[in-house]
Amino acid sequence: MANYVIEPKSGCLHAYLSTPHESYRMIHHTLRLAAILTLLSATSAMASTLPAGIPQLDRNREITMALSAAPPELRVDAGVYVLGPSGFVLVRASRNGFNCLVERDIHVTAPVCYDAEGSRTTLQASLERARIMVSGVDGPSVDRMIDAEYSAGRLRPPAKPGVAYMLSHDFVQLDPKTGEAKILYPPHVMVYAPFLRNEDIGVSKQFVRSTTHVWVEAAGKPDACLVFTSAH
Repeated sequence: MANYVIEPKSGCLHAYLSTPHESYRMIHHTLRLAAILTLLSATSAMASTLPAGIPQLDRNREITMALSAAPPELRVDAGVYVLGPSGFVLVRASRNGFNCLVERDIHVTAPVCYDAEGSRTTLQASLERARIMVSGVDGPSVDRMIDAEYSAGRLRPPAKPGVAYMLSHDFVQLDPKTGEAKILYPPHVMVYAPFLRNEDIGVSKQFVRSTTHVWVEAAGKPDACLVFTSAH
């Protein structure tokens, strides 16, 4: 049992345990409480998941996949983001201006690595898109919200030429039933071309998403890019 006394000099109240056995019991109780709180915290973190349909990756696997988007010589110094319950989190700062992450959509993984200009601009739109998406907003609504951010000037298109690498083989769509991965597009490089349209460069609809022609992704939008497959 604890005895309480007031220290004469400081006026502070102190508790003194009457026996070593009582002291042991209190220490044991404190340690047990700390262990329970740690377990509850870990359980809470494990329970934090992404919305249904958004691929959830093991952290190490996600980092490896993100870096696979970049050429080998850039990977060691590139920054890395991973997706969590509140959006993307920077887990390794860039030392060369490049930043890599695995962008997501329903059952889709898309590893991409932005250069310095893309990191300053288009990447910010990707981070905002993910933040909105994990809050449970549906796809079309996310697109409208991102368009509004660009219109308001809170997001900006690239101001000069640059590249975003997508050299990974993990740009895939996952079958929710079997887990099988279907490749959506082979390794490629994207060159920033804000607001460019396919008709501006003479690309007809039949060649959009072609592996034999250059075409424009996100045509007419601030984050439009020319797409070059690794065969070009």
